[in-house]
Amino acid sequence: MKKIYYMMLLALLSITVTSCRDWDSPYYIDDIVGSWVSEFGHDYRGDFDILGYNVVRYDFYSNYTGRYTFYTDYGLGYVDFDWETRGDRLYIRYYDGDYESLYYGFDNYGYLILSTDYHYREYTAYRPGGAFHAPAKDGPRMARTQGTDSTDVKSISKALKARATD
Repeated sequence: MKKIYYMMLLALLSITVTSCRDWDSPYYIDDIVGSWVSEFGHDYRGDFDILGYNVVRYDFYSNYTGRYTFYTDYGLGYVDFDWETRGDRLYIRYYDGDYESLYYGFDNYGYLILSTDYHYREYTAYRPGGAFHAPAKDGPRMARTQGTDSTDVKSISKALKARATD
C-alpha cells in the first residue's frame, strides 16, 4: 500500500512539474535573456572571427523587448525590437520595420547560436556580453548605416554575418 501511495505521489509531482514548464521550447526563456556579443561565424569553409566594426550586440530583456547595437560611420547605433520564441525559433520584429525568423540554440561553451537554416550550415555565435544596455526611454533611435570598411565579413541579416566574397 505504501508503495502505491509513493508511486501516485511521484506521478502527481511529475504532472505538476511538467505543467509548469513551457514544453513548446527546448530552452527556458531565461536562457536567451541577457546580452550577447557576436564572436565568430561559421560557413561551408569553417569558422571565422568577427572583429572590430563588424561586431554587433543583442540585449534581450525579459519583457520580450530588446536592443540591437551596431557600429556605423558615425559611432554606435541601435535599433530596439520585440522578440518571441516558439520551439527552436526566434522571431525578432525590429522597430525599423525589419523582421527576422531565426533558429537558435546554445553550444557546449554557452554561446548563443543564430542561423537561418535548421541544419546550422551557416551561423553566427554570440558570447555572453555582460551588463545590459539601457532600453530606450524616448522610443527607438535609428542611426544611418553606411557600408563597413571591412572586406572580410558582410551582413546576411542583422543577426548573421558571412565571409565577404573574394
